[in-house]
Amino acid sequence: MAVLAKIWTYATPDGFADIVMSSDGEALTGLWFKGSRDDWRPKRGCERRELPVFTDTCRWLDEYFAGRAPGFTPKYRIDDATPFRLAVVDELLKIPYGATVSYGDIAKAVAKKRGGKVSARAVGGAVGWNPICIVIPCHRVVGANGDLTGYGGGLDNKISLLAHEGSDFFDVRLSAPKDAKSEPDEMLVRRALHIVGKAASSAGFGRPACDRSGGCATICIDALTWIDSPYIFGGLDDEEAKFLLESFIDFRALYQFGLSLQLARLLAERGALVRGRMGRIVAKTDWGSYTGNGLLLAYLGSVKGADAQIRRLLDIVPEDGRDGLFMACWMSRSVRVQKKLREKFEEWISRDSGFGGGTGEASWLAAFLAKWTRDETFGFDSLRPLVQWHLSRQTPQLMVQRRST
Repeated sequence: MAVLAKIWTYATPDGFADIVMSSDGEALTGLWFKGSRDDWRPKRGCERRELPVFTDTCRWLDEYFAGRAPGFTPKYRIDDATPFRLAVVDELLKIPYGATVSYGDIAKAVAKKRGGKVSARAVGGAVGWNPICIVIPCHRVVGANGDLTGYGGGLDNKISLLAHEGSDFFDVRLSAPKDAKSEPDEMLVRRALHIVGKAASSAGFGRPACDRSGGCATICIDALTWIDSPYIFGGLDDEEAKFLLESFIDFRALYQFGLSLQLARLLAERGALVRGRMGRIVAKTDWGSYTGNGLLLAYLGSVKGADAQIRRLLDIVPEDGRDGLFMACWMSRSVRVQKKLREKFEEWISRDSGFGGGTGEASWLAAFLAKWTRDETFGFDSLRPLVQWHLSRQTPQLMVQRRST
């Protein structure tokens, strides 16, 4: 009679896919993210059963997701491991919590220990084979130039793990993709204008205008001004949406701010269409000092498992660069994200009485107050400081407007 492998599922906190683990009954033999490329099942079937090793592994994961480096390692066994793969695993286990190394670094360490030459590509194959993720931290290996490269557990989960650990990897600086163009050609402008016009017409708006007075064609719809404007891009097919998103990445000045907000929402909803490019931009940009178009951060709203990264970026993205991050928060269903944003708003207004005066962030606060009240995300008592600040800021303006009428 065939021996069935034992499995157990660990419920991760918001921001990560759940984790499945397997055992031979005594040792941990597999650990992987549910729904990822590594989400496999033993060929001879499996049965769900509580085991001491599963209890230990869950305790290890509890420590890890609480933000601490666990002080122990669950008992594990790796089947079908060659001496080379085991040597790579030994090096992976040496990478400290919150640190990253390159495939080349591991290749040099293995070559020094075993003798001879070892290629970074061979190390990549061994790292990708790793059957026990996180505990054997293959997510801490990156390309020589800072590229995230592939990850069997899913690139979104890799980004979230590194962000969760506060890895220095997120200080790597790259402000835009290398293939981004500096100025759109006429054919691109016409196609973008056609797609936007079609979307605007379907939503009951008039034809968009193309303002060329500034020397660069800018597509605009005057009626679209803020986050609460009617959304016009919900009916686009994938080809149209992908084209507009790629033009948004390449030519951010092509669209007025109101339309850019609409495209940011499209990016937050359907960013998977441009995941290859946006994943590189978000992961490699030093958002703590970035002065470009922060609307691209809206992409995180479409990334499963990005909640931890959104919360971390709320701490480091400077004022006037947070519009896309606010959009990602707007789309996020994570209560932890909303709680973090509420706390950040409280911190910002307490630190700066003129918060948002020239950047529009006070308007985002007003929008979120309306959203949180409507969705009953928080009770009134927890929103009271923000509501009082908002009213104290808005009341004088309303009184002036009233006198002028």
